[in-house]
Formats: sequence, C-alpha cells, structure tokens
Amino acid sequence: MRVSRAAIMMLCLLAAVSAQTAKQIVRPLPGQTPPYSLAIKAGGTIYVAGQLPTDDKGNLVQGDMTVQARQVFDNLRAVLGKAGSSLDNVVSATVMLQSAADFPALDALYRQQFAGDPPARTTVIGSMVRPGALIEIQVTAVPNGAPRKAILPAGWAKPASPYSYAIQSGDTLYLSGLVSRSGKDNAQVQGDIATQVKTIMDNAGEILKAAGMSYGDLVTGHVALRDMKLFAPMNDAYRVYWEKDRPARVSCEVSPPGTFDVEITCVAVKGSSPREVIIPARADGTPGQSGPNFSPAIRVGNRLFISGGIGSTDKNAGDMKAQTAETLTRFGPALKAAGFTYQDVVAADVYVTDVQKFNEMNDGYRPFFTADPPVRATLGVRRLAGESALVEIMVTAVK
Repeated sequence: MRVSRAAIMMLCLLAAVSAQTAKQIVRPLPGQTPPYSLAIKAGGTIYVAGQLPTDDKGNLVQGDMTVQARQVFDNLRAVLGKAGSSLDNVVSATVMLQSAADFPALDALYRQQFAGDPPARTTVIGSMVRPGALIEIQVTAVPNGAPRKAILPAGWAKPASPYSYAIQSGDTLYLSGLVSRSGKDNAQVQGDIATQVKTIMDNAGEILKAAGMSYGDLVTGHVALRDMKLFAPMNDAYRVYWEKDRPARVSCEVSPPGTFDVEITCVAVKGSSPREVIIPARADGTPGQSGPNFSPAIRVGNRLFISGGIGSTDKNAGDMKAQTAETLTRFGPALKAAGFTYQDVVAADVYVTDVQKFNEMNDGYRPFFTADPPVRATLGVRRLAGESALVEIMVTAVK
C-alpha cells in the first residue's frame, strides 16, 4: 500500500504535537520519596519543584548564602537537564529567602547564572521548611529551542537587579514580582497601600501592552503583603482593573524585598482558546459564584489555574493535616467543572503558617497524589487571609 506524501506529513505533525503535549516526569532519586516530582513537562512548559541546598543524598549543604545558593543552582541545572531544558530557558523564578540580609549575596551569585536575559523573578522573605536552609528557588522553564524573549516597555530602564520585567514564550507572559517602582528610572514610588498597588498594576498594564496583551489576559496573581491588615485596602485598589472575570489569585502575609508593603506577581495567557472563568457548584449543589477580588479558577485551552484555597473549619482548627486534606478536597469541584482530575495537577504552591507542622501538611497532602505528584514549593508565612487557616494551596493543572 502506497502512503501519500500528505499522509506522511500529517503523521509527522501528529507525532510532533504528541511529543510537545505528552506529560513527562522527572522523578526523585531512588530511595527518596518526597510528595512531589522534581519536574513535569506538560503542554510545552516545564514546571520544576522548589530546590533546596541539598546534595544528591538529600543532606543539607552547610554554609553561607553563596555556598547554599550555588548548590541550589547546581540542583536546578541537573533537574532542568533531565527535562530537556537549561537555566537559560527559565522563564520565571521564585526566590524564597530566610533572611533579607542575604539578598545582596544572592544577587551577586544569581547574576552569574544566566547567559542571556535573566528570567522574570519574584523574591520574598519567609521561613524555610528545612531547618538550616537559607534559600529555596522554584522555576518554570521552556524546552530547549522554544521561543523566549524579554519584555521591556519603551522608555523604561532595565531593572537594577538581575531579572527581566517579563518573559514571553508563545502565548504566555510571565511577569516578575512587581513593587512600587517607576519603570522609567527604577525609583521607589512612596505612598500608602493604594498608591503602591496602583503603581504596580499600572506598570503591569504597560508590560502587558508591550507584549500585545491586556489585563483581561491575566490568569493568575500572587500577592505578598507585609501586613495582612492591608488586605482590604489592597483589594479595593486591585479589583478596579477588571469589571469582572478577575484572575485566579493567592495572598499571604510574607515580606516583599526592601521596604515595600506589597509585591504582585502575574501570569498572562493570550491563546487561541478563550479565557474561561470556572465557577464550581457549592457543596450542597447550588450554583457557586465568583468572589469580588478573584475568580475561583481560570481555564485557557488545556491549562487550569485554581485560586489559592484554604480548608479551615470549626472542627479542624489547629489541625494542619486535616486542613490540608480539606483544602485539596475543595479543589475537586473546580477540577471536575473544568474537565480535569487531580492527576492533571502539575504544580502546587503551598503556604504554611507553622513550618514545624510541615510533616503534618505532607500527611494530609500525600493521599491526593499517590503517583507522580505535582511539583511543589512550600514556604512558611506569617499569616493567611483566613484567620484560622494554617495552610493555603494554589495549583495549576494541564490536561
């Protein structure tokens, strides 16, 4: 039987698409059983777990920030290499520090790691879940050969620190954690929380415009507040940028760099598929509704972004394991409403108010992801939006 040239070309195209969209896992080393994968490649994106300064046996590397950060970057290189990528293909990085005093040393080493435009970056000061660790870095990357370009609005100065304001790859834009600075000269814009949020969101609008996008393309937001007492006025200034269909979001009390009161990190997607707000039904079966400040979940094409969720109730007050399990249980309706399952979750951001209860969080977390769990980064924060909440989790799923 003769196969036409057109048929052969179609088979090659299908094979290429299959290779791009197939889910690939970088698993932990033999003998190590953390409740997360080291990396997951799905939908043309590589999601990498937060890397701590540990050796190949899981032992913490002792030393100052320079020593520990160097080990973290060695770990990232190894994981990215196994996933078919490299540091130069990282599009977004979240840097978690134990102490703000280590920021200059981190920047000095960080600056040396990237040959081209550095990735978008968010830096927060929190509590490490591993005693003795000074740093954890979580990254998202694209495969070798994938498009990647830095976005700098016209007339803006490049950031003084080693990061790009945004990195665009295909239909996705990854913005750095933005603080209240002028894009023209990097000068700090002084003012109350409303002024700071307005500066941040106006700057985000300029970055989006430079990338051919708008506020309506934003799918997620991460808000780091120095003091949760500023939560309500932050929301008042934030929500005005959309009439409806606001992005999925997570907020917590954790220190931004410097003296800023707030840092906001966003991701935008402008794909061929429409951006859809997912509003799951309530537990009693009645229709759910979107909140005033963020959507429960946003779906664009084969990706689903679920807002940070908490699972605190009167019955599980003080119980980290039970709250973690309840939080993940509550994701079920959103996943189902969007046509996803727990097995489609590729990345999780976990925020805990007590790092001493890290193992208890893991006990509640493991049963939901028994095989090839999502990548994960975990940070200790001072407080969450729910007063009695011990844990908040935000997830991304790819189908």
